Amino acid sequence: MKYPKLFEPANIGSMTLKNRIVLSPLHANFTVCDKYTDRFVKYYEERAKGGAGLIITAHIKAEKDIDPYPKTFGYPIFDSAAEIKYFTDLTETVHKYGTKIAIELSPGTGRIADEPLPDKRPVGPSEIPLLTMPDVKTRELTKDEIKQLVKSYGKAAGLAKAAGFDAIYVHFLAYLGDQFLSSCWNHRQDEYGGSLENRMRFLLECIESVRANVGDDFPLIVGIALDHGFAGGRELEETIEIAKRLEPLNIGALHLRRGSYDAMSLLIPTPYVKDGIAVDYAYEVKKAVNIPIIVDGKLPNAAYCEKLLEEGKTDFVGIARQFVTDPYWPKKAKAGKEDDILPCIRCVQCINRVFFSKSSACSVNPQFGREFEGPLPKTKEPKQVLVAGAGPAGMTVAKFLAERGHSVILAEKSGELGGHLIEAAVPAYKKETAAYLRWLKKQVEENPNVDIRLNTEVTPEFVSSVRPDAVVVCTGSAPYVPAVPGIDRSNVKLATNLLVNYKDEEVGDKIVIVGAGLVGCETALFLKEQGKKDITLVDMLPEVAQDVIYLARLSLLEKLQEEQINSRTGLKLKEIIPEGIIVENEKGETQTINADTVIIATGLTSDNKLYESLKDETEEIYAIGDCISPRKFIDAVQEAYAIAKII
Repeated sequence: MKYPKLFEPANIGSMTLKNRIVLSPLHANFTVCDKYTDRFVKYYEERAKGGAGLIITAHIKAEKDIDPYPKTFGYPIFDSAAEIKYFTDLTETVHKYGTKIAIELSPGTGRIADEPLPDKRPVGPSEIPLLTMPDVKTRELTKDEIKQLVKSYGKAAGLAKAAGFDAIYVHFLAYLGDQFLSSCWNHRQDEYGGSLENRMRFLLECIESVRANVGDDFPLIVGIALDHGFAGGRELEETIEIAKRLEPLNIGALHLRRGSYDAMSLLIPTPYVKDGIAVDYAYEVKKAVNIPIIVDGKLPNAAYCEKLLEEGKTDFVGIARQFVTDPYWPKKAKAGKEDDILPCIRCVQCINRVFFSKSSACSVNPQFGREFEGPLPKTKEPKQVLVAGAGPAGMTVAKFLAERGHSVILAEKSGELGGHLIEAAVPAYKKETAAYLRWLKKQVEENPNVDIRLNTEVTPEFVSSVRPDAVVVCTGSAPYVPAVPGIDRSNVKLATNLLVNYKDEEVGDKIVIVGAGLVGCETALFLKEQGKKDITLVDMLPEVAQDVIYLARLSLLEKLQEEQINSRTGLKLKEIIPEGIIVENEKGETQTINADTVIIATGLTSDNKLYESLKDETEEIYAIGDCISPRKFIDAVQEAYAIAKII
């Protein structure tokens, strides 16, 4: 076995796990009417089948009367015996594969509430602003309401045990529980506020209520934040003290993460955050107590996890998003087949979509969330399908068409597979994207049903000569080049070309990047990696990175600030001159920004010429990806999968 420590059995209290791999909570918004659905059960089943030792469910609330929020995310409620049947389906399904399952049980929402109901004000430990609506404040819970929450919490734990859960995960991170623990949110003047002893009272009473309903030997896992990641929030030293006070309570494990919803780049790490963001902090807790710990936060691969376990930095590894992209990664790692693992590119689309009231989806695994549909069916009528373009859309559709039994010609006019993935994978901090590109190429290169033809431009004449049964156009997009004087100067470079063909001697010390969207910002960070110091982003929009999804944008802006990358917005490029660029502001005033090198990152434009020339002449033709309109990887991949299913 390649990773003996990762795959050895281990205990959390009285519960024995077959390995040290924990599927951390990740809410996918697959619920209907606050109930787990077959879609959710199949999602968890696939991860159990794939080799997880322990699954921790996503957020499940213990009651809905005092704290009915949030409504948008559809968190399940476990407040009556009538719910046992729904959860028993889940636990019995997971247990078939020798995997244990814990319920992430929450006592409430607090300041994470969404839009207030007309007759129900959100509640909290104190009167504090809501996270997303700071003009709205929570109502301070009464002591009688706190007692009721504690009672409901214990009751829900007892119901969970009856439904077959193997452990209770006491969820005191980010939501109501964490707000009671933390002086930045808990301003109470009674026995539930003030000192740490008082702020911990709600947690300890919830644990006591759980014990009264499940017994002293039933495993408990407590989830808490190592630190909040913002000024005035809880720091590591106090978390260590909390852990010390929990030690006498027979806690099976602590699940430790950094951050909060006020510092989401720590809570939900992006490509711009270092690997193992919580490891060193969690290790300080581990050294202070004798409670096993589960560490979470951008653990990149099995080798990294094995090293953490060997060094004694943690007892278990908590991973969520790698399970989204590839539910079978534990089995593949155990067999030494890491090259077959579909990597997570840290784009955070899966979580970002939930924040905006959508079901979760993945940029690289279009089958995530569709497990209930079963595997792709083999075709009963094999066809020859011509795929024009071998970017992420083209390679993805070719992979799935070939797996269904079609014969695929994958034609690419350049000499390399990858499309815009090639330049996206260049920066060192985008190593996950580089791994995804390698994985995708492997899928089509090793499939005997895919005939790859590089340096082959698909034209109407080529289509006539091949005579395919169906054509899928994936010709992508090309950089938009603004028509301004001086655009052809030798010191002007396209960002996409620069990333792939970077030569230090061709890039000066003073750099201006025209276009401060995702490509421009990531090019700036790449140039910082190369040792360039004087970099300025210029954009006609009022803010930087406006095309970047919400969660990733917060992290990207922090990284740009950390790297001291300048930005100037509200400026339109008018001309490129030997000294730099001339820009115009909203008032029509011009100014010069000096630069040795000017980099153009002004977006992409669709290349749909082939589709337009074929659509009226070809009986079965489809267009997917950027050739429709330039968008994200997730759009190309999801469209590719949808088309592969219907051909």
